[in-house]
Amino acid sequence: MNAFHFILALGLGGVLLSGCSTAAPSAPPARASREAAAEDAVRQRADEIAVPKGNPEAFARYAAGVSYELNDEEAQAVQQFDSSALADPANEDLVEDLTRRFLHDKQTDKALALLSKSARRPEASAKIVSWLARAQLQAGLTNQALATAKLAIQRQANLLDGYECQFEILFQGRQRAEALKTLRRAAAEIRAEPFALEALARLHIEYLKEQPNDTQAKAGAVAVLDRAALIKFTDVQLWQRLADDYNRLDQPGKAVGIYVQLLSEFPEASQFRDILHENLAAIYYDAADRTNAIKQLQALVHDNPTRYPRAWLVLGEMAYQDNKPGEAAEDFGNALHWDPSIEQAYYDLALAQLALNKSTEAFETLHLAMQRFGNAFSCEFYTAVAYVRVKNYAEAIRHFKEAEVIGQPAKLDYWFYFQFGAACERGQQFASAEQYLQKCIDLSPGFSEALNYLGYMLADRGEQLPRARALIEKAVKLDPKNGAYLDSLGWVLFKLNQPEQALPLLLKAEQYTPEADPTILDHLGEVYAALHQTGKAVEAWKKSLSIEANDDVKRKLDRYSGGS
Repeated sequence: MNAFHFILALGLGGVLLSGCSTAAPSAPPARASREAAAEDAVRQRADEIAVPKGNPEAFARYAAGVSYELNDEEAQAVQQFDSSALADPANEDLVEDLTRRFLHDKQTDKALALLSKSARRPEASAKIVSWLARAQLQAGLTNQALATAKLAIQRQANLLDGYECQFEILFQGRQRAEALKTLRRAAAEIRAEPFALEALARLHIEYLKEQPNDTQAKAGAVAVLDRAALIKFTDVQLWQRLADDYNRLDQPGKAVGIYVQLLSEFPEASQFRDILHENLAAIYYDAADRTNAIKQLQALVHDNPTRYPRAWLVLGEMAYQDNKPGEAAEDFGNALHWDPSIEQAYYDLALAQLALNKSTEAFETLHLAMQRFGNAFSCEFYTAVAYVRVKNYAEAIRHFKEAEVIGQPAKLDYWFYFQFGAACERGQQFASAEQYLQKCIDLSPGFSEALNYLGYMLADRGEQLPRARALIEKAVKLDPKNGAYLDSLGWVLFKLNQPEQALPLLLKAEQYTPEADPTILDHLGEVYAALHQTGKAVEAWKKSLSIEANDDVKRKLDRYSGGS
C-alpha cells in the first residue's frame, strides 16, 4: 500500500458529510419542532465536534449546517460546516472532520484552503500540521509536504502524526532508508501509548511488504508491539489488532496467546469469537498443528453451523488427509448443505465417496456439479479421476481429453498431465502415456514420481532402456530412500542384463518398503533366477503370491519349482 492509499484508509470518522455548495441556506426550518430538533442535533454534534464558542459567524454557520443535515441536504451542510471552520480555524475537531471528507472525495483544494488557515496559527497542533502535510502530498506538492511533516515533528516530537506523514512521503518517494530512519526515530520519541505504538507497528508492516527481508525492521516492529502489550489497557479491538500484527510479523506464538486470552474473556457466542476462532485456526493450520486447527474450526461451526460453510470444507479436507473418508464426506456434505455454490466441495465429496467404495453416489455428486457449473475443467478432471478409481480407463481418458480442451495453461499443470499419463498407461495407451508423462516432467523436472513412473513404464516394456535408467536415477537421487524408486532402478538394470548390480538395489527396496510388496518380490525372484539362485527365487515368488494372486508369477513358480 502506498502513501496515497494510507490517506484513503484513514476513513471518515464521526458524522459522514458529503458534497459541497457555495449557497447559504435560503430559509431555516419553520416549525418549532424543527427548531427543537436542530437544537438537539447541535447538542449531539457538540459531543462529537467542538461547537464554536465566542464566534457568532462560526456558530451560525455551524447551526445552519446541522439544520441541513437534518434535512439530508448534505452538500449544503458541508458548505456551512466549511464556512464555520474557516471563520473559526481554531476549531480543530471540525477542521479535521472536514479534512478527512475532502481528501477522501479528492477535493484537495478545499482541504488545503482550510488546513492552511488552521495550521497558520502559532498554537496549531501537530495533528493539524500533519493533516496539512497529507493534503499537500495528495496535491502533488511533495517538497512542501515533507517540510510540513518535519514542522509537525518539531512542534510535538512525542506525537506519531508527524512521523507518520513523513514516512508516507518518503515511502511513496521510494526513499526506503530514510523512511526506515523515520520509523526508528518515532519508536524512540513517541509517547508510550498503546494506540500510537500499534499504529507505528502497522507502518513497519507496510514497509515490510516491500522489504520483506529487512530483519532489523521486523525486529523493530515486534519491539514496538511488545511495548504496547506491556501496557495495561482494556480496549478489546486494540488487543485483537496487536495479535493480528504479531501474526503478520511471523510471531504466531504471541498472537495465539492474545487470541486465547480474548476467547476466555468472551465466552458467549458472537461474531468477535468467530473471528478469533478463525484466526487461531489459520495459525495452527499454517504451523501444521492439525489437532488445534480442527478444534478451532469445530468451535466455529459449533457456534454457527450455517454461517461458515467453508470451515466445513477445510474440516473435510483435513479429515480426508487423515484417512477418515467417512468424516470427510459428512463435512463436505455440510458445506454443500449450507452453501451449494462451493464448487470444490462437490469434487472433494466425490473423492471421499469413492474412498468409501460408494462409486454410484460419487458419480451422482459429480453429475450435480456438472448440472450446476456446466462443462467446467474441474468437473471433467475430477470425473476422469473418479473413472480411474473404478478402473474404467477408457472413460477416464475421454474426460481427461475434454478437460485438456477446456483448461487454460495455468490449469494444465504438471499434476494434470501426470494423472492423464497414468490413466493412459493403465489403459494400455502407452504412446499417449509417454507423451503426457513427459509433458509433466517438462513442467516440473523435479517431480520424482513422474520420473519414476515413466522410467519404470519404459523399463517394464523393455523400451528405451538407457533413457529409462536416466529417468529413474534422477528420481532416486531426489528420494534415495524410496522403496518404489529403488525397485525401478533394480528392474531397469535387470532389463539391461546387469542382475548383479540389480540385486542390492532390490534388497534395499525391500528394506525401505514398510509392508511386503508383491512386485518387488517378483523382481527379486527374476534376479535370483538370473543369478542361478533358484531356491531364493522360488521363495521370493511364493511370498509374492501369498500377498497377491498373479498368474504370471504362478507360472514362473511352477516352472522353477519343477526344475528344482
